[in-house]
Amino acid sequence: MVRRARVSDPSVGASVAAPQPDGGLFHTRYASLARNTIDYWMLPDDPEMTERRVWSAIERAPRLADASLQVYVHVPFCAQRCRFCAFSGGNTLDFKQAERYTRLVALQVRDLLERTQMKGHPIRSINIGGGSPDLVGSHIDYLLRALRDLPGCTDDTEVAVEFTLSTVSRAFIDALARYHVTKASFGVQTLDTKVRGYMRQPRSLRHLERVLDWIDGRVPVVNADLITGLPGQNLRTAQRDLQELMDDPRINCISSYLLTPAAAPSLLAGLATGDLPPTASAPEQALMRLHTYGTLQRSGWIRRGTNTYVRTDGLDPRILARLAGNECIGASHYEAFLIAAGPQAISYLPGARVENAVNIDRWLTAMEAGEHPFHLPKCSDLAQRDTALWAFPLRWEGLSQARFDRMRTSNAITGTQLETLAGLEREGLVVHSSKGYELSLLGEVFMGHLVHDLKQDAGRQAVDDYVEEGHVLGKAISAGSVVDSNRANDRQVTLSLLNAGRPTDG
Repeated sequence: MVRRARVSDPSVGASVAAPQPDGGLFHTRYASLARNTIDYWMLPDDPEMTERRVWSAIERAPRLADASLQVYVHVPFCAQRCRFCAFSGGNTLDFKQAERYTRLVALQVRDLLERTQMKGHPIRSINIGGGSPDLVGSHIDYLLRALRDLPGCTDDTEVAVEFTLSTVSRAFIDALARYHVTKASFGVQTLDTKVRGYMRQPRSLRHLERVLDWIDGRVPVVNADLITGLPGQNLRTAQRDLQELMDDPRINCISSYLLTPAAAPSLLAGLATGDLPPTASAPEQALMRLHTYGTLQRSGWIRRGTNTYVRTDGLDPRILARLAGNECIGASHYEAFLIAAGPQAISYLPGARVENAVNIDRWLTAMEAGEHPFHLPKCSDLAQRDTALWAFPLRWEGLSQARFDRMRTSNAITGTQLETLAGLEREGLVVHSSKGYELSLLGEVFMGHLVHDLKQDAGRQAVDDYVEEGHVLGKAISAGSVVDSNRANDRQVTLSLLNAGRPTDG
């Protein structure tokens, strides 16, 4: 028997199909882990896109029977320049802009909501991410109050806020408690001091104990982020990281992400020049993922997010039910509305993908001029009616049989997609029952591949192009033609300058 594998060319980062006999990782079709785990909702650029078309798509997005509503607010302030960060392109150290920024980002949220057919309908969740939202300081009160006052925000709305351990203050934690935030998240990534140094993170985690004491018992869900596959990391250190966080009674939620090199050109450059040690082999990285999910499941933690598990002991069932479980990274199905505000934020509505400018100065200037800073080539008014099929590996609740049947009846999914799904089921990566489809434990290991392979041709190509872009920027940084700074990952600008042969300061 011959299976199909996705084999990556490390020179460009693109995936190509090639025969793979039995004997891939864990005897699957895959010879490596996915190179993209960030943005699967992208489509090919549209150079003909206009602002009028974007607004028309937003305003005409239909409120269908399965409609849901989420809000995401991006905060682009960050004092760290972590090499693994997929969102570094928009980050700034100009914290003095905090008051101006929070006022305008709240305005954008409300304005976008006003223009949709979901205005006033219940908001399932609100997520404030970054960057480091704690760096807005006391202005978090204004932002949380503005979001709590949105029509449709109720006591059942999940409110989740991220912060950074090294910069968060006691006053910020007090604000989270005061506004009854459901979930607070912070990045640890790894406890290994050497690896933290490689990633340009503070080597010491002395802030961790202090912050956990501040937050303990005041926010119902406390989430710590980990990453596997970092340069210099191995299975033993990944196991230790996970166990230490699981053993802390103040942490009841853990998100473990797979490193996405293509989203981090600075990291690719460091690997190319030898400034960073190599990443673990593909088999060892796969073992890290398998160990992570297996350990959490065996210990009674339950999946409630794309890469997130929750310990339910002592957790109010009403709080658990409140967790939407996707951190607002994208729509769960075609009918869903995700309204996103701030630089680099991306909204998803039925028949619309709306990407904001990455650069904060451009974003601020446009907003104060009464304009929305859309980056038009990355916006789309195409209908991704098959979203629920290829997004379900990212969803803890899976894909219901009823929703699958509706997609199939309406011809939203192709015969090729159905064949791919059937193959994944035969290989044990996907489990099918009368309730619908869900990932197996092995499927979670190869989650990113499954999403990619279940997409249609144009969507897969857009993801592959994103991966290639990261490698192009990584090579440019390692060659010295692009400065290794946050701005190097602003692909809206840096790539166009490179393509035009013009110098860039990164």
